[in-house]
Amino acid sequence: MQPKKISTRVGRGCVTLIAVVLLAGCTVARLGYEMLPWFALWQLERHLSLDSAQRGLASDRLDSLHAWHRQTQMPRYATLIEAAVSRLDAPLTAGDLGAWRAQMFALWQAPAERIAPDLADLALTLRPAQIDRLERRLSDSTADLRRKYLGGSADERLEARIERWQERMEWLLGDLTAAQRAELRRLASAQPSDEAAWLDERQARNERLVRLARRIAKERPPREQAIAWSTALLEGFWQSEDPERARRLAANAENGDRVAAAMLNTASRSQREHMRAKLGDIERDVLRMISRATRP
Repeated sequence: MQPKKISTRVGRGCVTLIAVVLLAGCTVARLGYEMLPWFALWQLERHLSLDSAQRGLASDRLDSLHAWHRQTQMPRYATLIEAAVSRLDAPLTAGDLGAWRAQMFALWQAPAERIAPDLADLALTLRPAQIDRLERRLSDSTADLRRKYLGGSADERLEARIERWQERMEWLLGDLTAAQRAELRRLASAQPSDEAAWLDERQARNERLVRLARRIAKERPPREQAIAWSTALLEGFWQSEDPERARRLAANAENGDRVAAAMLNTASRSQREHMRAKLGDIERDVLRMISRATRP
């Protein structure tokens, strides 16, 4: 997936609006940061069939959330990117990449707390038929992903996995040499398949979301209680409740870090310059987004 616009590059690291986080996954990266409120509202409409009052509530909250994120969270992304760029001339380890990933996940805490009241307020307006629609949409989406990533033979799935790795590396480094492609194939082939684990986790997250929506719709708790439940869901959104699956996901992430670090350390001088330019572009885009928050 190669970015086409400035805002699209920023979108890779800024998936924080309600519908994006809960419904859309990485699809938002194709549309861009400036389009997030529109895209999030479209996803909510698609999954819930909002009435006019709900649509107005969601639109206002998404615009406010987007402005908050630009002003308060984008500087934190800029700091992380700046730190990453400063390390490009030194060898990278899997531990370095794991630490950066952990820092990115740590940035989720503030958006989770900020999103929770909006999620609760919308959930308090939902009707049972809307929650049924949400459940069907999420189930259909997961089924589509299972067909895409788990269909075909083991050899076909491996080839697709290698192709995804190559696309990521070439986006960051530019064209790979024949030797690098061979090494990437060797490394990726040695890693266990991870598609089933993250698809199972995605399904579990969706089920937690639907359970929360049904609970709020059935019990109609005070707003403060609905916010507390929503906060608990969002704060643990990226943490598996299944210990064995959590172990598999952690192992998969560490395996991916090892592959990525090994490949990045094969980069030639020109490829490192390509990587520096890519990350520099993202850093400038983030700073541009921040500057817009200060304009009258």
